[in-house]
Amino acid sequence: MPQYSSHCRVCRVPLAGVRAIPPRVLRGVHRHPKNPNYCNICGEKDIKGEIAEISVLFADVRGFTDLTAALGPMRIKELLDEYFRAVSEILFEKDAIVDHFMGDAVMAFFNQPVRHPDHAVRGLDSAHQILHTVATLNTVWGLPQRVGVGIGISTGFAVVGTVGSTNPKDYTVIGDIVNLAARLQGEAGPGEIVVTGDVYRQVDSAYPNAKRQALRLKGFKDLVEAYVLN
Repeated sequence: MPQYSSHCRVCRVPLAGVRAIPPRVLRGVHRHPKNPNYCNICGEKDIKGEIAEISVLFADVRGFTDLTAALGPMRIKELLDEYFRAVSEILFEKDAIVDHFMGDAVMAFFNQPVRHPDHAVRGLDSAHQILHTVATLNTVWGLPQRVGVGIGISTGFAVVGTVGSTNPKDYTVIGDIVNLAARLQGEAGPGEIVVTGDVYRQVDSAYPNAKRQALRLKGFKDLVEAYVLN
């Protein structure tokens, strides 16, 4: 079983043990569904939203669609659940918010509600760990064909906060860099990480042979500078 923080990493309210009982009873405090190392209050307090610097990661599985006919939808769901659990644990440890699961893709963002100056690097470290995890799962699963993951990462400013009506409502991010990370993920092949120039310049010394590309992406008027990391 994963070991989560005993206190919220934002406000330090107790989330486990006897000291967690009064906050649960009096204030309805519990673990945040998008990162159990945070409390739900810290994810719901930004109703109006704020513009914040963040990094966004999209990771999409390649190969499950072709396997559905051979394995059936229920077996594919079991494999996806195992994959999403493993990926979520990686992202939780990097203080990311796991925003959405969409089919066989996951979206996460870094630097909110906990700030880290190295949030872009945290995103890239998470990406490498995800690729390593997928390689391990492929060995365990022994499927007729191996699955891969393509990952896109962008960094910049977006609106972070709670959107929607009183019920339902959602703590999420909105902005061009979200769409950009999704588009970069679409350009990534299995086992590839495609990042923006802003991300790459923070880690360029570690990737001297990264392939530079100028991409024409849907929804973006100008060519986008991107780098492919393996």
